[in-house]
Amino acid sequence: MKLFIVDDEKAVRDYVVSLPAWDRLGCRIVGQATDGWEAYETIAGTKGDAPDVLITDIRMPYMDGIELTRRVLEEFPEMKVIFLTAYGEFEYAKQAVKLGAVDFITKPFHEDELVERVKWIKDHRLDRRRPEWVQQEEWIRTLLNPAMSDGEKPGSLGKPEAMNQAAVFLSIEIDNAGILEDTGNPFSNLALREIIADVMSLYPHLYWSALSPSGVYLVLFMLPEVSKEQSAHEAMEIARHLLDAIRASLAFSVSIGISDRLSSARELRKGLDEARSCLDYRMLIGRNSIVAYSAMLSMREQKREQSETKRSELSDLLRRGDEIFVSEYLRTLNRTFLMEGLSKTRIQEACTEIVETAGQVLHSFGIQQSPEETVAVRKSVLAFTVLSDLMTYMEQFLKKTATLVGHARQSSSAQYIDSAMKFIECRYMEDITLQMLADELFVNYSYLSRLIKKETGRNFRDLLWEHRIEVAKEKLTTTNLKHYEVAYAVGFKDAAHFSQLFKKTTGKTPGDYKG
Repeated sequence: MKLFIVDDEKAVRDYVVSLPAWDRLGCRIVGQATDGWEAYETIAGTKGDAPDVLITDIRMPYMDGIELTRRVLEEFPEMKVIFLTAYGEFEYAKQAVKLGAVDFITKPFHEDELVERVKWIKDHRLDRRRPEWVQQEEWIRTLLNPAMSDGEKPGSLGKPEAMNQAAVFLSIEIDNAGILEDTGNPFSNLALREIIADVMSLYPHLYWSALSPSGVYLVLFMLPEVSKEQSAHEAMEIARHLLDAIRASLAFSVSIGISDRLSSARELRKGLDEARSCLDYRMLIGRNSIVAYSAMLSMREQKREQSETKRSELSDLLRRGDEIFVSEYLRTLNRTFLMEGLSKTRIQEACTEIVETAGQVLHSFGIQQSPEETVAVRKSVLAFTVLSDLMTYMEQFLKKTATLVGHARQSSSAQYIDSAMKFIECRYMEDITLQMLADELFVNYSYLSRLIKKETGRNFRDLLWEHRIEVAKEKLTTTNLKHYEVAYAVGFKDAAHFSQLFKKTTGKTPGDYKG
């Protein structure tokens, strides 16, 4: 197979020309050029003996690689083109794909990466100049464009036939693509797209595909009579088939995020967001993973319930100033993170919730953290990328919190405030009063009222309402209860009063907050 090399850097040309792998593959270099114009004149003069593969830089003087490719393929449509691009030129390189380029490789590249692509061409004699791929690329890019309104998009698409058909969005992403890029290990989302086309030829589904920065987007269209459950089943079956085919054919691995069923292609942006959120779980699940959005939601609900139990347990530990058991609590939490496969994002969210719980406990004892301290802790939690390091930091933070609470508990004032907060947390749904709390604590009503006001800055009624509003916020976002049902569930007798107080506290009506 005949190769022609074009690059304005002599070092790059010499490196490519001198690779010993060409002899092993049965390839020979039939020419080289320093710019697109020189290359075009040379290739045009070969007539019936044109190169099989053109390996060219994109940015060159006199004539760039894009124009060179356009001219060469007009005369030699069977020629295959591999582009060499600078890092970060993905958008520019997509123009090359539309012209019919076989692939693009990022500089600096490793020998194996280029040789692997040429070998692939030699073995498969690929012809990627598929008009439908260019059209699908435009459709998907337009529908995912956040700068265009939903009303503008259909007009710019030329009204594709499947526009109003139900669909499932799959994001097929190369595992550790950034690391592969840095180490020079060969990977290609164009080769990945070819495998996807081979697999999809075995299924009756209409589909679109498009290149993504680190893989391929796949849109599966579903017939109207296919249920949501059946759509999920079929998408999962195709995803498994894709993984098997990729393992057998390519040197890199991929993971797949699957959206819920979309009512039409107009919801493609929603599908992308859902598929991306699924891929967050790859951090702990590992390579070659498949995560469906519906399964992810179920996992999140279970985690939320478990999280609430854990937060309550932690609150009790901290309120007792129990530094000794903080380490055991975090060891149990660490095992939960590992065994249940939480993503990096969910681990960080869980630790942020722990920080919030610690802050609430400190506040109930009259210990005020400065805004700078609060921001610094949150930034630290979000900065860690290694779980063991994050757990070490959390242990230090919680032990410090427990120590502060322990000192505060030595004063009777702190004990009374602690009892008041527990009283509210346990009985907020009832028609409780400060007098009931004073009777339970065997303390003077007026003294307790002044103490609460002094230590918290609020009276008992305000603390009760604040807690009820916090519980209401959770119920509004996690249940199907109507806002007036939530009002009664958290202890309000008057739904209108609840709505008024809720808006005053959150800046939103219960209906707006629920979304």
